Amino acid sequence: MRILHLNGFTEEDKSRYRQSILRNVVDSVAKMLRACETYRIVHEHVIQEKVNIFMKFYEDVDSDLGDAQIVISNEMAKIIQQIWQSNSIQLVYERRFNYQLLDNAKFFLNSLGRITSPDYSPTTQDILQCRFKTMGIHEINFIYKKVDFKMIDVGGQRSERRKWIHCFDDVNMVLFVVAMSEFDQADPEDESQASNGRLFISFTYAYLICLLFPENMIDTDSNRMIQSYRIFKTIAQSDHFKNSSIVLFLNKYDIFQEKIRYSSLKKCWPEYGGDNSVEDCTKYLENQFQRCISNKQKYFAFVTTATDTKNIDLMFSSAVSHIVNQNLKAVGIRE
Repeated sequence: MRILHLNGFTEEDKSRYRQSILRNVVDSVAKMLRACETYRIVHEHVIQEKVNIFMKFYEDVDSDLGDAQIVISNEMAKIIQQIWQSNSIQLVYERRFNYQLLDNAKFFLNSLGRITSPDYSPTTQDILQCRFKTMGIHEINFIYKKVDFKMIDVGGQRSERRKWIHCFDDVNMVLFVVAMSEFDQADPEDESQASNGRLFISFTYAYLICLLFPENMIDTDSNRMIQSYRIFKTIAQSDHFKNSSIVLFLNKYDIFQEKIRYSSLKKCWPEYGGDNSVEDCTKYLENQFQRCISNKQKYFAFVTTATDTKNIDLMFSSAVSHIVNQNLKAVGIRE
């Protein structure tokens, strides 16, 4: 929303994202190296030396507390580049759907020279690709189609969850974003990884609140898709939202299309009886979430890719227009 409806990101914002991007890079490399150990993939001797140097660097970075800045020197960038281009890492990268690797690993590692340069400033696409933990509650305000919006970014970690419930008064619309690619993934907090979020929007006539919700509000199942489904069901069937329109974004469709070729939806829903085609699996996911809805007239679902800002803007515009029209009908202004 900052990109679409505000003036993008400040230099201070970009500085924070720069650190998150560098963290994404070192975390991704470390994750692949650990996967090499798991799958007993042996590095060439010259690469093993680079691996030892990197792991010492990573341990130092990982042990830093507070606001310590990550600095990747030219020498370390070359070492990471050599590791990334090695046969062993390329082999384990091909198996990335068998373990939890950040979706942006290839994007940033292929841009290593650019993002480790001293004068690097993240681009819009870099920021869209970046993954980071959200702590606390952060707000931005903007106007869209003459409607005032307040966007609230709520922390996704379990320790943050008690802080958001007060935001749910007089909600007319909820927009819920589910990562389709998480159908075979475990809870990232179980492995101390960053938690993504899902976007909620509440609409009260000329006032909207957007909430970046925690991925893992419900902890009874380690599968991330099932957790998302249970959160969605709780929201959809809650008395707080009985008069609300609900819009579902099935997000990360691009990653889902690739991933479903190597994995099975049965890892999430064992009862699934269809084949592994993208079309059948997508339809099944749509139906599973739709079953949670009692009032189908107030429910809308879209398949999206969040890094495609034009697509997101189109879906957002469609959802907002529908709710505006509903509110106008409710007060007798429009038939």
